[in-house]
Amino acid sequence: MEKKLNLNWYIYNNEAQTEYRYCHNCGCKVEFKDSLKRRQNANGKNIFYYAIYKCPKGHSWNKQIAVFKAVSGLENVPEEVVQNESKYEKLSIAELMSCEFDQVNILLEEFEIKERLDKFLSSKITDVSRSEIVRLISEGFIKINNNTAKAKSVLKAKDKITLLLRNIKR
Repeated sequence: MEKKLNLNWYIYNNEAQTEYRYCHNCGCKVEFKDSLKRRQNANGKNIFYYAIYKCPKGHSWNKQIAVFKAVSGLENVPEEVVQNESKYEKLSIAELMSCEFDQVNILLEEFEIKERLDKFLSSKITDVSRSEIVRLISEGFIKINNNTAKAKSVLKAKDKITLLLRNIKR
């Protein structure tokens, strides 16, 4: 039986974006800056994900980023969520192979930077060089959206990067 690891990554550019819109408290159209803070709200059926923007006078506006369907029967355990987020921020091919993973799927939920596949993976995989990553891509061990890719392919949001570990010789 194949052992797969599925990861959802959110890659932000850490630059505060701005939007011009009407501020009800100021009474005019002003520039709202992204505070780089996020919040969630739920109504039972849906979970809403917001970015918090602020005007120069400190008034806030919540820009909706995403909506998720709520699933019944799940328990919210914040400690486990934080641990899972930080555990796979960087990957080690040797460690993943020692845990007997055959495949790793990385879904780029948010991807706000412009970067090539080889450069991005070399910054995230600690024990493999960039030239080795280029070789793995050309041999078909690393794919984008289940298709063979080129090392110079530019990534975008919602891309799925697949690492096929079972055939890699180390």
